[in-house]
Amino acid sequence: MFLLPLIFLPFIFFMAINRLIRIPVALCRGELHVPALRHRMLVVAGTGAYLLLLTYTASLFVAICKVILFAPDALAAWLHLVVYVAAYPLVYLAAAWVFYYALKKHT
Repeated sequence: MFLLPLIFLPFIFFMAINRLIRIPVALCRGELHVPALRHRMLVVAGTGAYLLLLTYTASLFVAICKVILFAPDALAAWLHLVVYVAAYPLVYLAAAWVFYYALKKHT
């Protein structure tokens, strides 16, 4: 059951990093914008989703690096992280869903 998230973790991790880099760049270039209808709610939702994805990605990276480099009992440390690793695709999916509605491309 937890094998599938472990297989997809590197792909989702790199997709999240790509999205975390491309969204601010596209906003600065003017390629993305927040729709005028319900502007304030979408800005808050988009900012919250971005910060959630950024925080979860950074903390998961640090936790995995700690387990790989410093854990004396690797199996117990990995079992402690299994819930966070399994939840990461869901966090990414939720953030992508918010980004889909909060950010639109200029036409």
